[in-house]
Amino acid sequence: MTFPRPPRLLVLIGTPVLLLPLLFLSAIPAGAAEASYLAELQQRALKQSLAKERTWEVLLHYTHPWKGGIKSRIDDPAFFLAKDGRSEPREELLATLEQMFQAPVQDGSYLACRFPARFAWLASRLDIDTSRLPEYRCSERDKALAAVEGRSAVLVFPVGHINSPASMFGHTLIRIDGSSKSNLISYAGNYAAVTTDTNGFVYAWKGIFGGYKGLYSLMPYYVKVKEYNDLERRDMWEYPLKLSPDEVKTMLNHLWELQNIKSSYFFLDENCSYNLLFLIEAARPSLRLTERTGLFVLPTQTIDIALNSGIAEAPHYRPSQGTRIRHLGSFLDDTGRQTAWRLAHAAASADEVNSLDRRQQIAAHDAAIEFLQVRLARRELSQEEFNKKYLKLLAQRSALGAAPEELYRIPEPARPESGHQSTRVSAGAGIRRGEPYAALGFQTALHTLLDPDQGFIRGAQIKFLETALVYRLPDDGVRLRSLHLVDILSLSERDLFFKPLSWKVNTGWDTELLRDGTDHLIYRLNTGGGVAGGSPFGGIWYGLGEVDVNLGSGLRGDAALGLGVSAGALEQLTPWWKLHLSASAFSFQLGDERTRIKVSVDQNLRLAQNDSLSLLYSRQFANRHQVEEVSLLWNHYF
Repeated sequence: MTFPRPPRLLVLIGTPVLLLPLLFLSAIPAGAAEASYLAELQQRALKQSLAKERTWEVLLHYTHPWKGGIKSRIDDPAFFLAKDGRSEPREELLATLEQMFQAPVQDGSYLACRFPARFAWLASRLDIDTSRLPEYRCSERDKALAAVEGRSAVLVFPVGHINSPASMFGHTLIRIDGSSKSNLISYAGNYAAVTTDTNGFVYAWKGIFGGYKGLYSLMPYYVKVKEYNDLERRDMWEYPLKLSPDEVKTMLNHLWELQNIKSSYFFLDENCSYNLLFLIEAARPSLRLTERTGLFVLPTQTIDIALNSGIAEAPHYRPSQGTRIRHLGSFLDDTGRQTAWRLAHAAASADEVNSLDRRQQIAAHDAAIEFLQVRLARRELSQEEFNKKYLKLLAQRSALGAAPEELYRIPEPARPESGHQSTRVSAGAGIRRGEPYAALGFQTALHTLLDPDQGFIRGAQIKFLETALVYRLPDDGVRLRSLHLVDILSLSERDLFFKPLSWKVNTGWDTELLRDGTDHLIYRLNTGGGVAGGSPFGGIWYGLGEVDVNLGSGLRGDAALGLGVSAGALEQLTPWWKLHLSASAFSFQLGDERTRIKVSVDQNLRLAQNDSLSLLYSRQFANRHQVEEVSLLWNHYF
């Protein structure tokens, strides 16, 4: 028997009073309920002023420009959900909350999959009932972050690569460690410019004026170790960060939402080092690291900021393959180094090896094993050839037994943070043509050949916007002596195992002694290449062939083209005293015809980490004319 369905009114009458509100809510369309909850969350967010909180500013990379207002350092529209999200934090926050209620069209398309750090922070701050949000899946994100298994983080500094204009400053990245004891299977968070340019001038010009795009990436750490430590022979410094596992997870979430997001890359400020600070701040916004930067931001400054904030600990030194080979080679004479090289090429005879004592045989075999791996990386060998030679060398080395401890005790060089700061101001006086003058100089970045090597690559010079003003006494007024837009010099030492070329590029305005014996301010583009090697005194000797292009009204035909050579010796006489002897000769046969010869003796005395005295002497010849000059400058870096 069936009974007629009772009228709805009778059902309501028979329903417990406490359940009536739920029945009425269930009668409201789903869209209306979502809209009501969204409006509630948005009102709550506005009332709490979440758009002004530091965490929101960090997650969106908002900064406060000197001219006022607020703007994100990221200029990719894909990073923002609101039309004006780059400059309107409030609108971006409201749009983010609205996106929480958009049902995903496919796995991975929901807001929490695309922007997990934003989602997690807002859900926590607003105590969001996630059961009232759409169901979603983030399979790709979950799989990737589970593989990383981030528990701790390390700030890594690969020192500069002397033969790469893109890397002469050095670099910074973050290693994310999991439960494994081997950090080589960890992952690395990286930010870098997308470029294939190798010309120093082109890279510097485009890098200064934002000609490249920068990208964040997450990759296996061993890939970066292979690239920096082995292929490019760059030592690495690893600074553990005092972050909890939850903070590391937040960092990873933020790194995930930054992948494939492009932003303009600027060599001197919005670079790898500056943008990496946002990742650390995402983990702990109260650090306010990006607010501690100055006009220019370089990798060593990132380390200083992290150490001074207390978030970074003392570093671990990871010597490069090149450093390990050179260290082993220091226990060998020329014959022993030749034997090591021949062992790596399977060309050493038994008599040749046996002529060495046991310690030298061990050093030669260990150096050969390291260099054999370099040959594989250079693709000089196939994997099959490498395996055959590698196993043979390992067998020979095993027969020699344990090595003396000193063979593997590589002295730790000066730490990156021990070097001077990036911007330099100079003041002093000099005499030119027998007339005294006062001098004032300014240089935005970074390091000259004469500066102390502590914390920098030996033989590397990279300067931007180096400006020199002179005031001739008693009353000749202030004049521009020089303005170098870019000045890069790479003296990369050659030896038996590594044979890089040295090179230089310099462009800007210089005061030049011309054929009539007068001084004129001309525009110069100078470039060249050559070789450099270690000197018997522990320094660097070098020789370069160069091309010099001059433009200016003081030149015949307003232009000149010259070919020439330069040579020099750079010696670190003591930890605080550096000497540079140099000479150059040019012949200008096109345009303003003249012969130019210059010799100089320059010295620099380190007074403190950021202070030094420079004593400079030069004599310059142009045809029958000559000019002698001496100056004394105090240099301060800040």
